[in-house]
Amino acid sequence: MEEADHSTIRDFILNGHQDPDQHAIESPGYLPLTYRDLREQIVSLVKSLNARGFHRNDRIALVTPAGPETAVCIVAVMAGFTAIVLNPQQKYREFEEIFSRVGIKAIILLQGHQTAARAVAASCSLPVMELAPVSGVAGKFDLIPEIHFHAVVPEFASPSDTAYVLLTSGTTAAAKVIPRTQAQSATGKKRTCEYQGITPADRCLHITPYYHGLGVGAPLISPLIIGATVICPRDFIPSDFFNLLMTFHPTYYTAGPALNHGILRERKKVPADLLKDHSLRYIRSSAGVFPEDLRKELETLLGIPVIDSYGLSEAGLVAINIPPKAGSVGLPCIKTLAILGDNGELLPAGSAGEIAIANDLFFSRYENAPVENTAAFTDGWFRTGDLGYLDDEGYLFLTGRRKELINKGGQKISPDEIDTALRSHPCVRDAMAFPVTDAVLGEDIAAMVVLSGEKVTETELRLYLLDRLVQFKVPEGFFL
Repeated sequence: MEEADHSTIRDFILNGHQDPDQHAIESPGYLPLTYRDLREQIVSLVKSLNARGFHRNDRIALVTPAGPETAVCIVAVMAGFTAIVLNPQQKYREFEEIFSRVGIKAIILLQGHQTAARAVAASCSLPVMELAPVSGVAGKFDLIPEIHFHAVVPEFASPSDTAYVLLTSGTTAAAKVIPRTQAQSATGKKRTCEYQGITPADRCLHITPYYHGLGVGAPLISPLIIGATVICPRDFIPSDFFNLLMTFHPTYYTAGPALNHGILRERKKVPADLLKDHSLRYIRSSAGVFPEDLRKELETLLGIPVIDSYGLSEAGLVAINIPPKAGSVGLPCIKTLAILGDNGELLPAGSAGEIAIANDLFFSRYENAPVENTAAFTDGWFRTGDLGYLDDEGYLFLTGRRKELINKGGQKISPDEIDTALRSHPCVRDAMAFPVTDAVLGEDIAAMVVLSGEKVTETELRLYLLDRLVQFKVPEGFFL
C-alpha cells in the first residue's frame, strides 16, 4: 500500500515504512519497545477485544495514568475501535456524567490503580478490563481477564470510522463531545509531521497529559506514524526533566505554558556545563500563550527555539510559527482559514475578528449539541471563538477569546461547570466563577459566592468541590 493511500491509524503504523528494529517506545526502567513489538501488541489487543465482542466504532474508555502502557493502548484501541482517553483523577460524578452521555461500551484501567471510574463502571454494569504490564519491556501488557483470541482474525477500523472522541469544556456545564474519524485523525497527524519537521531520527519526550487533545497527537501518534521514538515517563514533574534529557536524549517536546515555566524554573538550578551539547533542537509551545519574557529566557538558557503553535481539539494543528515571527502563532497549516466579522463577513489582512476554519480534516459537528453547532457554524465556516488577525504575510496573531472559557495553563474550563457544583452546596444560594490573571498559568480561577445564611469557609467550599471536580477546576480564591 502506498503512503498516499494511508487513511487510518492502522495503515500508518502497521503498514507504514517504519524500521521494525527502531525503538518505538522508551521509558525509564524498561527495555525499549521496537516497532515490530508495537505492531504485535496492537494486533494482540485488537484481537483480544474482538474476541470479547467489541467491534469497530465501539467506544472504549481508557482511564489509565501516564506511562508506556497507556501510550501503546491508546494507539491499539484507535486502530480498531474508538478511544476515549479520560483523566483518571476525575471524580465519581464527573465519570458518571461522561459515561451516561458518550455511549461508552467498556473501560480499560491499569491493574491495581485506584480511580473513581471503577465504581462508576460497576454501577453502570460496564465491563472493565485491566492492563497488566509485562515486566521489563516498555508498553508491553496483557489484558485481564485473559481470553483465548489467537484464532481470531483482527477487525480494523475503516477511514470513515471514529478513531477517538475528545471531551472539551463548552460554555455550558456539560463537556462538548468531539468525534474525529480515522481519515481526519491520521491525515491530520501526518500534516503535523510535515509542518513540524518530525523525522524517524527524532526522539519525542511525552510530558503532556494523554487525556488532553494535545497529548494524543503531536507527541504520540505523529512521531509513531513517521517512525520516530516516543519517550514515555510515568508521573512526570518538571524536576524530572533534566535527568530525562541527559539520559534519553530527546530532540523535542511539546508542552503548555505551565510545564514550560516549570522546566524554566528547574533549568536555573542546573549548572550550564552539564547541559553542554544537549540533544534538544526545539520546543513546541501550545495550549495557551507562553509569556514573551519567559520564552526568551528559556530560549537563551537552552540555546534552542521555542516554537509557538495554535491548535484546537476540533481541528488539531491549525498554525505553527515556522519560520518564526515575533508575537505570532505562525502560518496556517490549512488553506481555509479566515477572519470573520460580527456578521460573518470575510475581513481583510490586518483587521481583527473571529478566527474561522473550513477543512475536511476537522470534525463535522459536536455530538448531540444542536445549540452549540448552530452557534459554531456559519455558512460552512467553523467559528473557533478565538479572536485574531492575519498580517500581510499571512501570519496569524491571537488577540483574545470570544468564548467564556477559562484557560488555566492550557486546560479549558467551563465556568458554568464550577457554578453548578458550587450551587449544589446547601449553604450556597448563588455562585459565579471567573478567570483571574496568573503570571504562570495565564489564567486561574476565582469564584464569587452568595451564601444562603449559614456560614461556610473557603476551606470547606474547596473540600466540597474536590469531592465533585478534578483538582485543576477548583477555584484558587473565593469571594464570600
